[in-house]
Amino acid sequence: MRDVFRPRTADQRFPSVAAMERAARRRIPRFAHDYMAGGIGREDGLKRNRLELDRVRLVPRYLAEVPPPELGTTILGQKAAAPFGAAPVGLTGLMWPDAPKHIARAAAAANLPVGLSTYATASIEEVGAIAGRLMWFQLYPLRDESIEQDLLARFAAVGGEVLVVTVDIPGPTRRERDIANGLSVPPRRDWRTYLQAALRPEWSLAMLRAGVPEFRNVTRYVPPGADATTTLDFIGGIMAAHVSPDRLRRYRDLWKGKLVVKGVLDVRDARVALDCGADGIVVSNHGGRQLDAAPTAPEVLPAIRRAVGTQVAVLADGGARSGLDIARLLAKGAEFVLLGRAMAFSVAAMGAPGPAHALHVLKEELRGTLVQLGCADHRQLAAFLQGVAPDAALSGAGAVEPRPTAR
Repeated sequence: MRDVFRPRTADQRFPSVAAMERAARRRIPRFAHDYMAGGIGREDGLKRNRLELDRVRLVPRYLAEVPPPELGTTILGQKAAAPFGAAPVGLTGLMWPDAPKHIARAAAAANLPVGLSTYATASIEEVGAIAGRLMWFQLYPLRDESIEQDLLARFAAVGGEVLVVTVDIPGPTRRERDIANGLSVPPRRDWRTYLQAALRPEWSLAMLRAGVPEFRNVTRYVPPGADATTTLDFIGGIMAAHVSPDRLRRYRDLWKGKLVVKGVLDVRDARVALDCGADGIVVSNHGGRQLDAAPTAPEVLPAIRRAVGTQVAVLADGGARSGLDIARLLAKGAEFVLLGRAMAFSVAAMGAPGPAHALHVLKEELRGTLVQLGCADHRQLAAFLQGVAPDAALSGAGAVEPRPTAR
């Protein structure tokens, strides 16, 4: 009889990231959910991220003797327990208080990298103290070079090794959901915001206890005495425009660790990044949030992989919500996969325990996918794409060979 009243486990309540995403929608205000879930324009790019992942077919080969799969890998000179990590995402603190710290703790405990955005709601120092060298810092190019240099110095001071330069935000965008909701940081004090918050009392109480989220990496650079409006104008106005090859080379000269270029969708851009000394690229359409007509990672990964070979690390993000999705991106040519919304929704759904549970689910799903395919090495997943000769799996075709370290 006691079993009848036993609380459900985390696995029972949230057996997948999709279940966490559904729960997050019920637990946080609409303006917060729409910020994280939304895309741009008609959100065709957002939909195609999902559709193109679903189009990737992997063929299982059951009649084989295959050892248990090993998920461990090395990416950008760092050993990781699995070929995926937490992507940098701005404003996750709007999903749940201290979200960046919760995600960092879970990733560090699982020995996986965690990205921190320039516009995160936790500072480089706070997350660096949690994740150490596993924290990757995502730099949004800024107009003021002195601020950029200070950010890099702060990152180096906490032992940072991997700098991720985002190049796919050359200017402001009009995200319709955010405009309609009047999204701002801090949230606007109008009746719509108050009503949405009142309908989510658990979120509201947690926010009251924690305080209003702010962009903790850049607020220190705001001129003294600035009011809320001036602060928002300053933060929005410091972002730069296009990243030229010369600017990318300047970052290469400034940063002595690994340099990764995020937002690559074109073979030419991949080659430019390589020529400028990048150690890695992230094939990404920014989650369908920048250009609604942009292609998706699965569509362009094979050509980019062929163009750069093994000269740089090729990472990918965009729409992955499961271990199967991770396998699909690896099969298309990525060496490592970054997940942004999946981690944000996990903490929105479950609070502090969410990210650790999400990483557990993703690892087990990926392990199960490899077992079903008969693939003992995730670096050989390309051999299981539909249309590949059956004996390619046995020869190791499609595997990504170890690459010499450039820096």
